[in-house]
Amino acid sequence: MAEHTEPVPGGMSDPTTGRAGATAAIHRRPGMLTFAAVMMFVVAGLEALAAIYAFAGNGWWVTYAGNLVYANFFLWGLLDTVIALIALFAGISILRGGALGMVMGFIFAVMGAIRWLFVIPAAPVLGVVVIALCVMVIYGLCKYADDFEA
Repeated sequence: MAEHTEPVPGGMSDPTTGRAGATAAIHRRPGMLTFAAVMMFVVAGLEALAAIYAFAGNGWWVTYAGNLVYANFFLWGLLDTVIALIALFAGISILRGGALGMVMGFIFAVMGAIRWLFVIPAAPVLGVVVIALCVMVIYGLCKYADDFEA
């Protein structure tokens, strides 16, 4: 026959227990930080697509008047690749709770917003949407910057 023991305070369903009876503090990440990290992944994907278009030497880099937005596709492809990698690593770091992710996130968002300003003559809606996403990332990181100081 099984031996009966007294219930452990907190029980098995208590999420604050690491092991029976010991309580551990849970730090929840604000939803806006998770949103900022996910938006970094989205913009990183757009940057990667822009890099592929630039390395291929074609794409939507021509204005409606037929003028080329910029001529050195390799340089812009390289810049897009760097921005995409920064966004990817920053998003991963923020989801893990690292303070380096916040710094990288700010660098990414500022670089991304400035970079997409150059796309506005060729693709105005896409450029403005990506800049708005970068601004939302900056807002999310600024609002909850205190969570990274711990």
